[in-house]
Amino acid sequence: MKHVFHHFADATRARPDALRRLEQRLEAEVADPERVREILAHAPSARPGAEGRVLHRLAARLRHPAVPHSRVRPVFAVALATAALVMWAVRAVPLPLAGSLSAPEWKTANPTAQVALNFQGEGTLGGTNAAPDIDWRAGTLKVEVEPNKGIKLAVKTREAVVRVVGTGFSVDRGALGTTVEVTHGRVSVECAAPAGGTGESVMLGAGERHVCLPTTPAALLGRARALSASHASPADVLATVDRGLTASPTGSVREELQVARMESLAAAGRWDDALSTATSALAGVEAEPGVTGRAADILHLRAGYALRAKGCAAAAPGLAALSNAGMASAPELVSLADCYAPSQPERARQALRQALELGVPIDQQPGVEERLARLGSEP
Repeated sequence: MKHVFHHFADATRARPDALRRLEQRLEAEVADPERVREILAHAPSARPGAEGRVLHRLAARLRHPAVPHSRVRPVFAVALATAALVMWAVRAVPLPLAGSLSAPEWKTANPTAQVALNFQGEGTLGGTNAAPDIDWRAGTLKVEVEPNKGIKLAVKTREAVVRVVGTGFSVDRGALGTTVEVTHGRVSVECAAPAGGTGESVMLGAGERHVCLPTTPAALLGRARALSASHASPADVLATVDRGLTASPTGSVREELQVARMESLAAAGRWDDALSTATSALAGVEAEPGVTGRAADILHLRAGYALRAKGCAAAAPGLAALSNAGMASAPELVSLADCYAPSQPERARQALRQALELGVPIDQQPGVEERLARLGSEP
């Protein structure tokens, strides 16, 4: 008897073309998607053990028929087939989801009965009620998915894809990357692959967290700046900067990453490496009138790194070039004077006077004037 019932169920299963007609009919008769969802949400569904109860009742009716089998079977089969078609169709047609998840303050939303969202930031909702798909761009998103309901939810950022079935977790996307933290249950996290590398996949359990790093040069530059602002170690900043430079940046992003690398090396006391990075970044550019922007900044940095790494012998030419181009700052002119003082006092005096004209900080003026006095008057 049981195999007969299963054969009957297969024979009455709705065909794909029938499902398409049902969907088209719903869309034609009810223009509002929310109304469609409401109608389907209230459609009856089979309760636990329904198939067993139907099989039992069918067997009982066939053993003790109240009317001839020839009349019961067709009527019962038609009714059962109709119910099976409606239930299978309602379950099989996923309802599309679409909307904004942008909110400057904390906000809650329930895109389906099984999914609860709490968010502050910017994102969009897509996918279907069975497989919600969230594109999260910035801020924090907290997700609760009712377990054992077959909901396949995914949250995607530029750095990660988080997939879950029945759990609670949060996704925070900021300058440092995408941070996933699990409240309960388990989630699968797939981090985007960096340039020339492979992405990592991890499984997280309750209380665990993982950070997927940015992968684009611009995003890695943002992470480096955020790390620096949070007083992270120079080594951590440098690792992010080098990852950004490996990703083949161009234009201003490359310049900014190079400057960030120099500053990180200098913060670590690696003056020779900072000098080498500055020289490489300039690619032959020297101080002259008209040089502006990051090239000018790097010229100043290079002069300072040369002084710290190798002393006056290496720094004086760069400092003199800045002075001749009218680009030297007051502190640079004082450093240049100190380099000139032992062998070229006249040039040292000239540099100190220029520094005073530019404006030396008040607390440093006595020291500059003392240097000038030690050099004596001009011959």
